[in-house]
Amino acid sequence: MIDRIEMRNFKCFEEQSISLAGINVLAGLNGAGKSTVIQSLLLLRQARLSADGRPESLRWHGGLFDPGPFEDVLHAGSEQDRIVLEAVFQSSDSVGIEVGGNEAGSAELIGSTGFPGASGTSLYRPSLFYLGADRLGPQKTLPYPDQEYESQTPLGKSGEFVLRYLGNQRHRVVRERLRHVDAPNAMLWGQVDAWLGVISPGAEVHINVLPNVDQALAGFSFSQDGDVTTRPVKAANAGFGLSYALPVIVALLSVRGDDLVMIENPEAHLHPAGQTRLAELAARAAATGAQVILETHSDHILDGIRLAVRNGIVAPDQAAFHYFQRTDLTVQVETPAIREDGRLDFWPDGFFDQHERNLAALVAPR
Repeated sequence: MIDRIEMRNFKCFEEQSISLAGINVLAGLNGAGKSTVIQSLLLLRQARLSADGRPESLRWHGGLFDPGPFEDVLHAGSEQDRIVLEAVFQSSDSVGIEVGGNEAGSAELIGSTGFPGASGTSLYRPSLFYLGADRLGPQKTLPYPDQEYESQTPLGKSGEFVLRYLGNQRHRVVRERLRHVDAPNAMLWGQVDAWLGVISPGAEVHINVLPNVDQALAGFSFSQDGDVTTRPVKAANAGFGLSYALPVIVALLSVRGDDLVMIENPEAHLHPAGQTRLAELAARAAATGAQVILETHSDHILDGIRLAVRNGIVAPDQAAFHYFQRTDLTVQVETPAIREDGRLDFWPDGFFDQHERNLAALVAPR
């Protein structure tokens, strides 16, 4: 499990250390560095490791993250043309890269650190789940390759392989702490339907494979007690929320051991209750030993994790909240601790307090 991330001269960070727990929330203003934290880990993952676990080459333009020209992501106030990224694990071992720019404006690896066995850590396993903010919404079809597909993350960074993964892993047994009590069984397929029902009651996913073109159609049906289940309708006719939530639910239900899951904007297109329960599922994944990083603008995601702590699903020291603020070129990160009752030891100014501000403005004398 990753203990902390060290960044120097990377995008908005001149020098920053971010500590990580089991379940992590990155929140704050736009452009303040939340996604940059995740991108630093993506760049480290894209580095090619030698047999002894040390980075030996750099995939700057990778399938998970393409930073563009080196100067675009070099901190504006940097006095050196050097970017340093490092992941420090709970064992105190670390993996790091030092990147410089050449005369052509491209990035090149000029130094690295690592340790034997780094390739076996959560950061470099094939089972790392990453879902970007620009993941796919309802699509007519999704790729369903007959053979194994190439991707640096099982579902694809946009969730494009979710149907292929779900179809292939449908009988995978979900860990007990992640199971929904209303699911018909402990297998991934039944658990996905049960958690989809949290988003939209009675929802079930259907996959219609088109083998001749390596594609599949996703459909959703709806059932209710005492009534027949509706016929499956196309994803585009079932609302955006189900399609956006499907890869998030599949990723969280699929964790094993200390797998790493990184999700940007898990709340996209979901109603508040669905967001809260999705955060509970993320906390349950952390309680099994996985490490989850959520970049979010949703107070319902925050509250879902606070409730999970209060309800004993996850321990207080397994949760970390980081609030990012930016003034000119300076980024500040505040990290309130959470108590056993779900309350924070302090509430940073601007940290999910807009509802109270709006309410105060509404009730103030005109």
